[in-house]
Amino acid sequence: MNFSTEDNSNHTIISITVERLDAAVAPELKKLVQTLVAEGNNRILLDFEQVLFMDSSGLGAVVSGLKSVGDEGEFVVCGLSGVVLDLFKLTHMDRVFEIRSDRNDGLQALAA
Repeated sequence: MNFSTEDNSNHTIISITVERLDAAVAPELKKLVQTLVAEGNNRILLDFEQVLFMDSSGLGAVVSGLKSVGDEGEFVVCGLSGVVLDLFKLTHMDRVFEIRSDRNDGLQALAA
């Protein structure tokens, strides 16, 4: 599996466990987030710590996750670096998403 999830009483952490979030992996992420939201998990932290590359389909899956959560929940991303962080900045998604440096910082954002 390309993701691991950790459920807490008030949030869910999705860790991407592959180095490339691309067209081969993106549909699985999109489906995972939609399933979690349908089950009532609308406070999600998406951890990119292991991701070294992301293409437009990966970014699309992340945007879909944000839309799935909607205004009723929270969707925070953390652990962005290198070309992945550059992609968020280039596409101005750094203005759309709440981006935190690491998992602990992301969890603090969800706790606030």
